Amino acid sequence: MAITPVRSRYRLFRLLLKMSLALTFLVILAGSVVRTTGSGMGCPDWPKCFGQWIPPTDGSVLPADYREHYIGVRRQKNDRLADRLAPMGFSELAERIRNDHSIYEETDFVWQRTWTEYVNRLCGALLGLSLLATFVTSFMFWQKSRRVVWILLGVIILTVFQGWLGSVVVSTNLLPGTITVHMLFAFLIIAGLMQTYVKTSPGRRVMSSFAMKDTMRYAVGVLLVLTVVQVVLGTQVRQQVDLIAKELDMAQRELWIGRLGTVFLVHRSFSLLLLAGHLWLFYQVLRHLRHYFVVYRATAWLMAFILAEVVTGVLLAYLNMPRAAQPLHLLFSCMIVGAQSYLLFVFFSRRRIGSGSDVSVSS
Repeated sequence: MAITPVRSRYRLFRLLLKMSLALTFLVILAGSVVRTTGSGMGCPDWPKCFGQWIPPTDGSVLPADYREHYIGVRRQKNDRLADRLAPMGFSELAERIRNDHSIYEETDFVWQRTWTEYVNRLCGALLGLSLLATFVTSFMFWQKSRRVVWILLGVIILTVFQGWLGSVVVSTNLLPGTITVHMLFAFLIIAGLMQTYVKTSPGRRVMSSFAMKDTMRYAVGVLLVLTVVQVVLGTQVRQQVDLIAKELDMAQRELWIGRLGTVFLVHRSFSLLLLAGHLWLFYQVLRHLRHYFVVYRATAWLMAFILAEVVTGVLLAYLNMPRAAQPLHLLFSCMIVGAQSYLLFVFFSRRRIGSGSDVSVSS
């Protein structure tokens, strides 16, 4: 059977969309590795790295005054940021950015950290190209539903803003608050891509009515909100960990957990509520929706992510915060939000796009 041009374009769009989703999670993982290894200032400038498109591997090629130079560049950037924040009512934050000397501590050149940050930037560039290609191919849906195009345009705008915000996080040396906002915008990008994925899924058939459909909708929505709250608590814990790690010069990891405050205890206890809620959700899917394979499979993956998140959390809390567990803990939290978003959009969808010559979308 010959593949029509419309079907071929549709397959290309879906491939690019899946690639964009995968790269989004890869960028999140890479960014977490950067933070875990203290590589945020591995490249003190942007978009180049030490003024080069391919960063150096030996500090001897850098000028003797490179630290002072890049501190000056960062100070100018932060002054511009403070000038914009003050008129918006953030005068206290603006003053801190201007006067907090810890923001302008420049680390010695370590080529491993430089290349860790550089790889993170390469992943971000690949994501940008993939999103742009997905956006261009999405115009095949323009006649039937322009919402698909607008959603992807919004995702691109959010991604550009996220990139700028990431540079602010680095430039302000992980200023408290910026990390949380950075994480929340990542969730919006994931949700936008998931909504597009559901709306453009092949075939028009969607879930028929059943007794607990509304209950399941609201249950997934509540679990999504609670997960976001839990992640916000986690970012607060992570900010405390960053301060402790800096104070102890990234050593004596066995002391880090004991020096955390009440937020950590709340974050740890809150995970039990989320685990119970997701177990209830999985039980209801097994009872009422097992014959809807898409929903059953997504919920099974969601439970796998939840369990992986719990395991990595236990490793962090009781095994002196192993380095490998930190980025994985963040990655699984993002995957949880992705699976929850997918289920939520599936429960609320009315029609999905056909993959043949008749391309139509849900309202």
